[in-house]
Amino acid sequence: MKLHFYLISFLKNCYTIAKTVLTVAVIFYAANLQAQKALSNTIIIPASDFLDEIPKGNYITDAATQKEDWLFNNTGILLNSKTNLMTKITVSEAGEYHLFVRSSGNDKSSFKVAINDKVTDTLFGKTNLNWINGGSFFLKKGVNDVKITRIVSGAMFDVLALSKNSHLKENDIFSKQLVTDVQLLKEYKIPESNAVKFGDVNGDGKTDFLVLERDFSAHVFDNDGKELWQWKAPKEYSKERSEFEAPGVLWDFDQDGKAEVAHWRMMDGKEWLVIADGQTGTIKHKTEWPTQPLPHVYNNFRLAVGKLSTASSFHLTVFTDFGGTISVNVYDKNLHQLWEHIEKRKKDNLGHYIYPIDLNKDGIDEVLVGSLLLDAKGKEVWNRFDLLPDNHDHADNYKFADINGDGALDIITANSETGVFMYEGMTGKIIWQNVAEHTQQIEVGHFLKNHDGLEIVAGGRTYGNRQLKEPYLSSQLYWFNNTGDLLFKWPGNPINGNPDFVKGNWNGKTEQLFWYKFKIGDDGKGTLFFPDPVFHMFDFMGKGAEEVITLSRGNLRVWGSKTAFNSGEDKKKDLIYLKNTVVNHTHY
Repeated sequence: MKLHFYLISFLKNCYTIAKTVLTVAVIFYAANLQAQKALSNTIIIPASDFLDEIPKGNYITDAATQKEDWLFNNTGILLNSKTNLMTKITVSEAGEYHLFVRSSGNDKSSFKVAINDKVTDTLFGKTNLNWINGGSFFLKKGVNDVKITRIVSGAMFDVLALSKNSHLKENDIFSKQLVTDVQLLKEYKIPESNAVKFGDVNGDGKTDFLVLERDFSAHVFDNDGKELWQWKAPKEYSKERSEFEAPGVLWDFDQDGKAEVAHWRMMDGKEWLVIADGQTGTIKHKTEWPTQPLPHVYNNFRLAVGKLSTASSFHLTVFTDFGGTISVNVYDKNLHQLWEHIEKRKKDNLGHYIYPIDLNKDGIDEVLVGSLLLDAKGKEVWNRFDLLPDNHDHADNYKFADINGDGALDIITANSETGVFMYEGMTGKIIWQNVAEHTQQIEVGHFLKNHDGLEIVAGGRTYGNRQLKEPYLSSQLYWFNNTGDLLFKWPGNPINGNPDFVKGNWNGKTEQLFWYKFKIGDDGKGTLFFPDPVFHMFDFMGKGAEEVITLSRGNLRVWGSKTAFNSGEDKKKDLIYLKNTVVNHTHY
């Protein structure tokens, strides 16, 4: 009898659970249908659609800056210029549409919206962030004009919508953020950082990472986001250390299948270069960091992995610039110093990073720093100090490709105020040069339609007047053909920020360029793709396609294409790919 009772009770509970699950499913399905119905015949116009010719004085902003829970695509435009903004929309079905605007501002700011030749009666951007119905408009089939107009500075907007649904809510459009091809694969909450390094510290074949704080503190996380260990840098001189990226790499120096962490530590008042166990942080090898005794300034401390012999093992290259003396050092896997090269030059004269790269294709890396090339034994191959003697005109960024099609690797440099230079890799001869404001970032590839040869695209950086509350850093794309001719710029004016390029096999088939938050099309213009700025791109998931990694305010996210073709082969198993594409990575 008891068994019978328990069985009946169990079946009743199963029925109750099933009924609850079914009810929830029905509610969810109904809500989904309602949301789809609300979005039928709705045209969403994100703020990023107005960036092509963004007027000087208008700035891109995000939710954190605005102290809001969310902005559409995490991107809004602050309206500080009276110059109108305009975009065009394509309408598939003519008829009456209702305008909705999501904006914020204050009692002194405002703007209106014009649809074709009709202007709203409603003022937007006057209060806290809100969603306002701006009236109805007749849209013709085909192209229609949308304009932000009659601007009184101080307002912000993140999205407009034109819908046949007169009761459209902002929650209805929440799911329509970003493009349909983008999917979030991984998300990590990490300490604030501008330098994250990647590798496999536990040998499970998955990508782990090292987070370096601005004060040089180090944290190692596994692929699941679990913090394995941390080392906290002393507060002494922390302010001096915080200007640039902290030095560190992940690499399997002892070839046991698990990457070690090479980074800077201060112990007992002295600075050390250490190789630590990747899973525990326990020091395996250490040597004194190649600087003068403390105190000294911290300018450019950088680490990179190089292959400086025909042996199977790799080497650690170290770049140290504390102003007045700049040193390049190479160490073996046990941190025995192999050679050192010293230059007596001002801060930044040799750039910000060290590039071990096989320029002559003999299987052994040369070492490039600034306008100086050293061979694998530390002997100078060439320098261009005659061309770039001033430390302000230093190289901020390098890329390597056969630009002129002669079969040899060339060097493309972003040389600050002196612009873009193309060098012959093994001679240092200048093939061509051009200007692009303060040339900060650079990339090379086949990006544009109807162009022969490779294109070079540079991020031309401009500086704002902070006393006038202008953003300190802004940037704009300068497009060049492979002979150095300027093709065009995008957007029409610089946008605030100091963006990176990333390039990779996004769909598993073809190379794709990204800049800031944008996927760059074959017309050289951007479509907003990500809520945060791009940081890195490689085969993070180990499936063959390459994912984009974004980094902002302690949020590290990995994004992939929903339609990517994955070969199933982990590109990171190729050690040259791992070295050049994954590990040796820098903002500069």
